[in-house]
This record gives sequence, structure tokens and C-alpha cells, in this order.
Amino acid sequence: MTRDDIYRVPVVVTNPTTPVSGDPVRYGSLTGVALTDEGGGGNSATMTTVDFGPREWLLSVKGINDSGNSAVAVGDSIFYVDGDTPHLSKKSSGYFFGVASEIVSSSATTTIRVMHIPSPGAGTLGSGTVGATNLATDAVTTVKVADDQITAAKVTDTMATGFIPLDIASLRIIAANVIGNTSEGMLLDGNTAPSLQRVNSATDKALRVIWASSSSIECQFPPVPKPPDMDGAVDLTVHLMLGKDTNTDNTVTVDIQVFDGVGDTECGAPTAALAAAALAEYSATVALADLGEHPGFLNISLIPGTHTTDAIWLYAAWIEYARK
Repeated sequence: MTRDDIYRVPVVVTNPTTPVSGDPVRYGSLTGVALTDEGGGGNSATMTTVDFGPREWLLSVKGINDSGNSAVAVGDSIFYVDGDTPHLSKKSSGYFFGVASEIVSSSATTTIRVMHIPSPGAGTLGSGTVGATNLATDAVTTVKVADDQITAAKVTDTMATGFIPLDIASLRIIAANVIGNTSEGMLLDGNTAPSLQRVNSATDKALRVIWASSSSIECQFPPVPKPPDMDGAVDLTVHLMLGKDTNTDNTVTVDIQVFDGVGDTECGAPTAALAAAALAEYSATVALADLGEHPGFLNISLIPGTHTTDAIWLYAAWIEYARK
């Protein structure tokens, strides 16, 4: 058996339905070129001998990709698409076939030399072997995401979501748009209003910001720089972990005010009503229309609504955003 014979295998071709000698074909996630017509060359009626090996072929290729017409350059990855005529093009949604050795003009269909490269799978990651056709949504659990090689739709929700912690101990009390010159520099502590205290020094050392009953004093986080991977075309959310000492003021909200950079208008929103005393997560959405891309920064402040009886407790805060 020669080296070439190893790659020449009779199979029941997946696509096209009736392969003809010289046609590019697909067998499962593998691609190759038919060496016989279906049922020819001594094969049974449904079998076709296919060359799955590395070899250069003269094949029909169209100048198109998944976004539309696109010229094929020497070295471009070529893919096999079941429903297209011809089957070969730059559509990475198909199955990886090989590399173009000649050019094809945009929208044109031309017979060129194509180097077939044996490879299971499809797509444009790395060597051009894994893509949307073979990669189920949420199938990837560990991956380096860079240069849009893998889209957010193909990684788990956790990996597609960016996270920015907001330090509650860094909050500053705002009074008439200035940082006051108190000894605390308007940083929260046990003497300020609102105050920053532990729940209990012995049995519960959780740190929390406390707005006493009837206190709706505004507090602001330091500026939050936008990370380079933040997608400004998708909504982001600001999250708060809040509780109350009782549940008398059960319609009170906390206004999460958000300003994008300098000269922007307020684009945050109040949380849902704090309708229970128990610690719970609350959030506000910042619409994509109000967001710009990196570089930039967000200004975030918190203003409790009217609460004449309950004290409001803030335990943690963070931002969740969509990664590019």
C-alpha cells in the first residue's frame, strides 16, 4: 500500500447527494475530492472513493464569504458549504477544505488550484479548523478569546460576560457636587452618614454601607475605566447586593445613576423596589445607545429613595458587560 492509498477510502459521502469524480465532497466533518462517481470504480451503489489526503486540485471556487462578496487571495482559507454552488468559497460557516493557491475576483466563480488540507471541523480559529458549524453554543469552557477568533455566542455565558467589581469602601459622600473637606475626606467610616461598618465584630464580619432611616445622601464610586473588551453595542448592568433592617418601606428603590465620561446625560435607572428585608441582588440596565467604546470611563453614584423607617444596607456592587 502506498502513502496515497492511505488517504483514498470508499465511503458513503454525506454531501453532495450524488458525487461525481473530481467533485469536492464532505464526509461527516472531513472533506476531500471524489476519485470515482458514486457506485463507480468497483464500489457498491452507494459508495464513492474519496481522496482525503493533502494534495493540490483544480476546483471551482466562488469569491464570497459569510458577509457577502469577497475576493479570494492566495493563501486564503477555503471552506466547503453543503447548499452552495460551487461548494467551495471563503464562508467559514462551512467545513474547512484547504487553502487557495490562486486568486478569485469578488463575486466571481473561477476554477483555481486549491491545496486540500486534511482537517476535521470547520471555522477560522487558529489554523482554520473549528467554527460555528461544529462548535455548539456554550460548548467551550476554557478558551483564550482574542481578535474575534471565537464569538461570544460560542462560549459559556460566564466567559462571554465581563465583570468589574465596585469597591463599596471607595464610595465618597457627595455634597453639592464637591468632595467635602472633613477629616474623612468624605470617605465612609463609622462616623459618617451614610456609614461604613461591619455587621458584627465577633460573629458576622461582613462590611456594609448603611443609610439610616430617612437618609438619602448621594454617594459616588471612583471613575470606572472601560475595559478594552467591553462591547459598547450591548447593554450593561450595574448590580447591588442590598438589604434592610425591617420591611416597612417596602416600595423604596435605590437610584443607580450612570454618566458616560464627561458631558453626558444620566443614563442609569432605579433598582426594583426593595420589597423584602432579606439580602438580595438588585440591578439597573444601562442601554447600549448610551454607551461608547473603550477608551472611556463611567461615573456611578447611588441615591436611595425616600425611606422613613428602614435603614438600607449595601454589601457589594459590580458591573456586568458583554465582551466583544
